[in-house]
Amino acid sequence: MVTIVKRVVGALLALVGLALTVVGVWFATQLGTSGTAEFTVRPSTTDPVVIRPDVLNRVDADVVVTATPGGGGTVWMALANPSDATAVLGSAKHVDVTGVSVRDWALETTARGSGAATELGAADLWRQQDEGTGPVSLSVQQDQAPETLVVATEGGPLQSLTLTVVHKTWFVEAVVAALVGLFLLVVGVVLLWPRRRPRTADVAVPDVPDAPGATGAPGATADPSDAPDPRGPEEVTR
Repeated sequence: MVTIVKRVVGALLALVGLALTVVGVWFATQLGTSGTAEFTVRPSTTDPVVIRPDVLNRVDADVVVTATPGGGGTVWMALANPSDATAVLGSAKHVDVTGVSVRDWALETTARGSGAATELGAADLWRQQDEGTGPVSLSVQQDQAPETLVVATEGGPLQSLTLTVVHKTWFVEAVVAALVGLFLLVVGVVLLWPRRRPRTADVAVPDVPDAPGATGAPGATADPSDAPDPRGPEEVTR
């Protein structure tokens, strides 16, 4: 019973350790020593793209958003209070960034609303904004959270949108996870591996010598003629 329990525990530890090792190594190689995570989406749309606080302010680290226009167009990005950004967008058609996919390192999006948006850059509610014909980057500081970022293009679609987060402890955590997983894997294999019991050497039993004067097979009676004469030597010679 104890052996079965050991093997079950060993199998569980080995599986958990293997999964933890694989995940830790994968994250360490993807993040690099700097702990940089990049999530990209290629919306190919002329509608505004919105990144709300549940994505933009999700981690306690600065976030750099880079937008690249296509077809020779220009791109505009701006930050605002979430309620102000929602008010200026209204019910216009736009693309919402709803989350991130770590498996694909991609931004997840969904289309919402209907109708054309108003001239967004004309509003005076934006805390920070930038515009250009090439890739435009905007750094978001978490001490100003919550914030909403809006991206719009003119003269062409939005070719790509990348969200970059640098968190150095992520690489260390990935390495630690890999090492812990490797330890659990080794412990599990040791518990699973059958232990061979040491063989006891055959002990040679020496033969027991016969008692002095014993002859014949065990249990045989002695010959009476072999017994000494109870008479003394003098009485025999008379």
